[in-house]
Amino acid sequence: MLAKDDKIMGVEQLAKFFGVSDQTIWRWCKAGKLPAFKIGAQWKIRQSDLNLIINQKVNKRHVSKNLPLF
Repeated sequence: MLAKDDKIMGVEQLAKFFGVSDQTIWRWCKAGKLPAFKIGAQWKIRQSDLNLIINQKVNKRHVSKNLPLF
């Protein structure tokens, strides 16, 4: 269920956000690299899902930097 302030983003918006082509976003969606879904023939992604993935990757990077070297 969508939160009332959650937005649905399209391929063009995601391409601009990531600085990649529309085709790259399509490939990422098809490969499951983004939690996308289709409405008709168009790929869509919830902004909250995108934020969750970005936060997980940022947190994972911070955790791995704090690991001991030995």
